[in-house]
Amino acid sequence: MESKLEEKLNELEIKIKSKDYPDDYKTIRNWGGADVIIRPIMTEKRKTWLGNQNLVISSQKTAPRRRAVITEYFKELSWLFHQLKYIFRGKIDYISKYDFYGSLAQAAIDYIESADKVERETLLLTVVEQAREFNSEYY
Repeated sequence: MESKLEEKLNELEIKIKSKDYPDDYKTIRNWGGADVIIRPIMTEKRKTWLGNQNLVISSQKTAPRRRAVITEYFKELSWLFHQLKYIFRGKIDYISKYDFYGSLAQAAIDYIESADKVERETLLLTVVEQAREFNSEYY
């Protein structure tokens, strides 16, 4: 039997594939949290923020570091991060949020850096797939 979380991820995937975004996704606040930011352009201030990697002693499973996802699809990706925050609520705590959002951001960064042309739906589906992997690895 499929878990409620898997069911919600499947619904989200269908929504993305059918380009069924809410009308107000462009009013969604840009994502910023758990050492991840999603923005349309890299600025000097953001470069400084990325360069200021603090020493972190934690029980995180991934190497702690700040990540900036720079993409023209920053609103759509921020919308997706907010959707995943809702779907994973109750599973993510004050430590695991850094692993979770960091892995989502890294999946987006890796796709953006490797793609000749970034496709909106592929970017979003890549992040959803990473959320699935995170769920199967950690829970």
